[in-house]
Amino acid sequence: MRGKVGEVFVTMKVHGPSGSEEIQHVLVDTGAIHSVIEQTLAERLGIRPEARGLFNIVGGEIELPLATAVLEVEGRSFRVPVILGDQNLVGCTTLETLSFAVDPTIHRLVPKHGHLFSVAEPPMVPA
Repeated sequence: MRGKVGEVFVTMKVHGPSGSEEIQHVLVDTGAIHSVIEQTLAERLGIRPEARGLFNIVGGEIELPLATAVLEVEGRSFRVPVILGDQNLVGCTTLETLSFAVDPTIHRLVPKHGHLFSVAEPPMVPA
């Protein structure tokens, strides 16, 4: 199902100590730093809050619980920070960790290489 121009939706699997659950049609939000999972989902999967964070929203700010969870998207998975909220969405930290970029023209995620810059040694120059 195609959304509006630039919208990308994926299937995301969330893994926790008490099991795993697959969620269809999850928005990829390149404007969000962290991914968000519903608090009720986190509770079912045994994902416990580890801290609280303060976030700016339209009209003010809100404090929400933070946790880590293993998120799986298109066969790639890793433990990432998540906000426990009222919706499910994939944010930039998860995209970067799983080495994905958004291609808004085809409404899909595409694999990408990470960037690694060394400050310890100068770049090698071919002779």
